Amino acid sequence: MTTLLTGMTSTVHARSDTVNAYGASISLPLGLDFGPAPEADLGNQSASVASIGVGTVSTGVVAVEVEQNTTVGTEAARASVDGLSATLLGIGVSAGSVRAECTATAGLPTTGSTTLADAQVLGATLAGNPAANTLIRFPPALPLIEVRLNEQITNDDGGLTVHGMRILALSGVGDIILSSATCGPATLDPPNPVPLASGAGLYLALGLTAAAGGTLLLRRRRQLV
Repeated sequence: MTTLLTGMTSTVHARSDTVNAYGASISLPLGLDFGPAPEADLGNQSASVASIGVGTVSTGVVAVEVEQNTTVGTEAARASVDGLSATLLGIGVSAGSVRAECTATAGLPTTGSTTLADAQVLGATLAGNPAANTLIRFPPALPLIEVRLNEQITNDDGGLTVHGMRILALSGVGDIILSSATCGPATLDPPNPVPLASGAGLYLALGLTAAAGGTLLLRRRRQLV
C-alpha cells in the first residue's frame, strides 16, 4: 500500500465538534484506504497538505478551514482539493479544483454549495455549480461507477454535511470523497445578565432616588401654596 501526504500545516485553537471539514477520504480495492485528512475543527481551525497520493488517486494542494462566532451566531466550514486525478474501475475522473462550503446562521437554515473547475469524467465536462445531490452514472450504457456532485446530507443534530464530489463503485469496493464540509445548527451566546447594584453602590442609588423623589414632592407642594 502506498500513501503519500506531504507538506502538512495546521493552526490550533480551542476544540469543538460542531463544525468540521476534511479534504479526502479514500477507500479503494485491495485495501487501499486513506483519511479522512487533512482535517479541521475548532480545535484545529485550518490545515493543508501539498499533495495526496493513494493508489489510483492523486491531488495537488488540499486545504480545509472552519470558523465560528457565537457572539453573532455564525459558523462555516470549507474544503478544497486542487489537481484531482482519480481512476476507479478503469474510469478516469479529473478536476482542476473541487470546493465545498457549508454556512450556518442562528435561526436560519444551514446552506451548502459546491464549485468545480475543469471537472471531467470519461471526457465529459461536469457542471461548475452543480445542484444539490446531482447523480451521474458512468458509462451511461453499462454503469460501473456513480459520481455524486454537491452531495448534501442532513445530520441527526440538524447540521449539514456537504461533499463536493463523491465517486462510488456500484459493485465491489470503491468510495472516494473529495472536499467535505460540515456545520450547523449555529448557536448564539445568551445575553449577559444585567448586574444588580449592591453595597455602597446600592445605598448611593437608593439615596439619589429618594432625593429626587423628595425634590419632586417639594416642588408639588410649592405649586399648591
